[in-house]
Amino acid sequence: MYSEELLLSDLNGIEAEIIIAKLKSYGIPVLKKSKGTGEIMEIYTGVNLYGIDIYVPSDMLELAKELLKPVDEEEY
Repeated sequence: MYSEELLLSDLNGIEAEIIIAKLKSYGIPVLKKSKGTGEIMEIYTGVNLYGIDIYVPSDMLELAKELLKPVDEEEY
């Protein structure tokens, strides 16, 4: 069994879904946790005002951070 580490915090729903999709496409398991009553609010209103946290396995934390780094435009 692995332990999870916090990757990102206080994301809105759209940001969280984009990041989750990218990480999953690289085979990184993701745990999405809503703060407070955010999950219930998201069900009823479609908006989570309290933010979403994303966790990944501790042994994949560095890889996940690397995958989410912005691409430097000067490299091209």
